[in-house]
Amino acid sequence: MVPLGWALRAAGHEVRVATRSALVDAAADTGLTVVAVGEETSGEAPGSADATRTATGVRDLLPDPGEIADLSWESLLSVQRTLADERLRAVNEPILDDLVLLCRQWLPHLVLWEPTTVAGAVAAEACGAAHARFLWSPDLHGALREHFLSRRAEPEADRSEDPLREWLAPHAERHGVGFGEELTRGRFSLTPLVTVLDGTQDGPERLRHIHYGGQTTIPTWLRDRPGETPAPDAPRRVLLDWRATGAAGGDPDDKALRRVLDGLGTLENTEIVLVLPEGEDEDAEMPSGVTRAVGQGALHALAPTCSLAVHAGGIDTFCEVGRHGVPQLVLPDPGLPDAVASAERLAALGAGSVLPHGEAESDSVAEEAVRLMTDPEAARAAERLREALDAAPTPDRLVERIERLTAEHSRFEPSEL
Repeated sequence: MVPLGWALRAAGHEVRVATRSALVDAAADTGLTVVAVGEETSGEAPGSADATRTATGVRDLLPDPGEIADLSWESLLSVQRTLADERLRAVNEPILDDLVLLCRQWLPHLVLWEPTTVAGAVAAEACGAAHARFLWSPDLHGALREHFLSRRAEPEADRSEDPLREWLAPHAERHGVGFGEELTRGRFSLTPLVTVLDGTQDGPERLRHIHYGGQTTIPTWLRDRPGETPAPDAPRRVLLDWRATGAAGGDPDDKALRRVLDGLGTLENTEIVLVLPEGEDEDAEMPSGVTRAVGQGALHALAPTCSLAVHAGGIDTFCEVGRHGVPQLVLPDPGLPDAVASAERLAALGAGSVLPHGEAESDSVAEEAVRLMTDPEAARAAERLREALDAAPTPDRLVERIERLTAEHSRFEPSEL
């Protein structure tokens, strides 16, 4: 979302990032204007242990996208209840009133919100602004909601319960906003994912993925221009990114990671570069088998120098590595169903392979790594994925389209936009 904010600002629009106080410093690092909203609640600040456990519990409940159509009514109802009670409530209630106040004071024409921050939709409707979800992964929440509503409306069933509406409607009505499904899905949506990764043919507006991982300094060893022919004896470089497991509450030095490193360690003339989460020291002691480490902000510089990427399913990694035509070996964290789905689509395209996260042995990791680095078909498929990702418009080229959608969906007069 940050590169889109830069593009809107460069086009002459005022852009403000509304976030909780715990994230103000990180948001300010983007160079965009930041406004703190709401109050932190004990134990649920973003990044806290409780918040991580809550998010993990919700992810564990979410089904794989391919299983949604087969879910029973009771399962669909349980998922909606858990999302409302354990995720949406924790994310939105601390910021909702203050965000509405900010929007009524500042009167934005457009509010962009990530899929669980429905407070953004309420605040936009309260002040007359257009609003859109920014989908950073396949729209699992939207697909679940659509199927839930479809099953709820079946004429032979007496199904009146709707936990999400029962939680959200009173909050919206306090601010003069009637409940509608636009509060759950936005007036329109944006996504950096292409069809081959999110499985949808239409719906969201596509924009090219542009990596942003915070402030960074490119290390000296990474200054060579991507694409230069390496020396004959230069080692192959494998990118290893295990950040997605930390996002899902896992141990970043777990047994699965150890087996991956053991497998990659058997490859001849190969260096392993570990991508570190923001804030971790590149000079700190690394797990055995790691040749070098680099901060996540340098992912875009590292990816084009690699022969293979091995990762746990982070969408940022899928897209950034994919943009450089690098084959991918994915061991998707089972707590991230959207990553599982994208990994399976990647494998179906031929641009990578999928191994079970907690069960893959070092031998199978080594075997698949060698195959992906030497198979011409894998290289061609990775190139097709690169072309698909790069075919999407860059954020600056999407600004005019966003301006038209904003005019269409806001209550402001054209002269006010």
